[in-house]
Amino acid sequence: MKNILLYICALLLSINTVYAGDTLTISAPPSIWVQERDDRLTGPIIDLLEKIFKEFDVKVTSISLPWARAITHMRSGKLDMMPVIFYTEERAHFMDFSISYAEVPTSIFVPHGKTFSFTSLGDLVGKTGLMVQGDSISPEFKAYEPELNLFKIAQYKQILRMLAAHRADYAVAAQYGFIVEAKKMEYETKIEMLPNPIASRSLHFAFSKKSPYVKYLPEINERLQRLKADGSIENMVKKTLNQAAKR
Repeated sequence: MKNILLYICALLLSINTVYAGDTLTISAPPSIWVQERDDRLTGPIIDLLEKIFKEFDVKVTSISLPWARAITHMRSGKLDMMPVIFYTEERAHFMDFSISYAEVPTSIFVPHGKTFSFTSLGDLVGKTGLMVQGDSISPEFKAYEPELNLFKIAQYKQILRMLAAHRADYAVAAQYGFIVEAKKMEYETKIEMLPNPIASRSLHFAFSKKSPYVKYLPEINERLQRLKADGSIENMVKKTLNQAAKR
């Protein structure tokens, strides 16, 4: 009798484990790429992700977390995935990344009428700069940061206001997101973008190495390759940017 009870308990635990594994948990801070509505993430990228995992019979559920906590949860495995993230060597210690699905130029923005020649990071020395907290631009930029008079600001909105008020000489920001935010604030005429990007970064899906869903990464990469080849990804990015500019 005791053996039968142990067998039943083991069977129930097995069933619960399988059932619990049917839901992929994701998180990402609201941005031009994803929006938060009714306590869930939405947008073309989320639609794409849900479509892919529907093929695997896996439900996608999202939770709202601050950026730093989401990274911590990815490290511990409490969070399965972040759908909008840049690759860094540090993150690669505890995350596995998909192939890129979009390229995001990082540019230098200045107050209107205050342009200067920019061809290398050395051209920023002696000037006051701004960038958003937690941004990761490139290994080269990180190595050069100690040479720069750079202030970390919480949001693009604050950076735009500071540039418009001439409280800084320049800002380093992701081109698409910064321009969209400037349009929404009606600050387009108050800033200018220097012609040479400082870097170009790739957006990826990233899985916690501790997530059971990381096993789907090769199949996800195959699907992303096909969607890039037939133009679907390019259309998704355009749709994302158009929607963001209208909000």
